[in-house]
Amino acid sequence: MKKAAILVADGFEEIETIVPFDLLKRAGVLAELVNVENKKEATGVNGLTIQTPIELRGFDFETTDALIIPGGPGAQILGKTPLVEDEIQHFAQNPEKILGAICAGSALVGSLGVYKGKNYVCVPEMNEDSFGGHFEKKHAVVDGNLVSGISVGGAFEFAFDLIEKLVDKKTADKLKKETYYKI
Repeated sequence: MKKAAILVADGFEEIETIVPFDLLKRAGVLAELVNVENKKEATGVNGLTIQTPIELRGFDFETTDALIIPGGPGAQILGKTPLVEDEIQHFAQNPEKILGAICAGSALVGSLGVYKGKNYVCVPEMNEDSFGGHFEKKHAVVDGNLVSGISVGGAFEFAFDLIEKLVDKKTADKLKKETYYKI
């Protein structure tokens, strides 16, 4: 079974966190919400409080296939956590692993130099001189082991791209049909 760690902190963007979490679970991926503030709960930007029983402290990233960085103001907390920066770099440089980031989470990844020479998307307002790569104004972009998403409106495509990378296209297409993604 594939395993994905979705990093959360207070101020996480709910849709960008919950949609990938839900769809990855439906695809048979062990999706885990990892609290970078080492708390048992996190409150989203719109007030939704979720349980986060897994703390960053002591989490085993070596057995994790995908690292997912959602957006929202909580991405600033992720960016100030040295272990998170280290893991972003580790996942980006390891072709056997998947690094997914959406909206402000994608801008954080870009600010760390990960998108140099790569295709990516993040929320346009946070795109800083293309982060050394090629910005594409699409809902989601895949470049090698990197999956990026634009914002809330791209959360489903972002999640389906993660599923294609972690599981396969057949599973992603099946879930699109089952969830009536396209009518």
